[in-house]
Amino acid sequence: IGWDETSLKYGGDFADAANLSTRARCGLVWTFLVRWAITALTMGAVYMGMPLTTYWPLSVANWGGLITFLGHTCFLMGLGPWLFATLEAIAQNHRRGKEGALQVASVFLVASPLGSALFFFFNFALQLTSLFKLWRGTVSGWEVTERSVPQQKHVAAGPPILAVELSGALP
Repeated sequence: IGWDETSLKYGGDFADAANLSTRARCGLVWTFLVRWAITALTMGAVYMGMPLTTYWPLSVANWGGLITFLGHTCFLMGLGPWLFATLEAIAQNHRRGKEGALQVASVFLVASPLGSALFFFFNFALQLTSLFKLWRGTVSGWEVTERSVPQQKHVAAGPPILAVELSGALP
């Protein structure tokens, strides 16, 4: 709920904040606002695209050559992250010990089309619940989650590290 309250309250300020770098501004927009656009596009694909292609299968006779080609291409491109994430988990399996095989299976499932669909429905349910609570006014207030103070790591004595802050344009 805190993310949604923050998005609604401060979303317009992301563009106006003079002290933010372009990188920080893009990060805030991506983190807080783009997720709504992605959810809306996914909803369109799930609630409109899926029923349409169930009734009229994705074929040249029903949709034409361009839409059929793009549909197949997007599906195959969507399998790329699944393949590469699973291959990376397999390649790192030897470093992870006993948990390596479990991680390979988990990555295979979560990054799969089924895992992505389940993640979408879970995230969509969370966003709907949050918006419903905000709409009803049943949110008692946004409480910042308390974080523990990170432990100081003992660093071996060595030469001091020079920290340089870059401000303005580089020459």
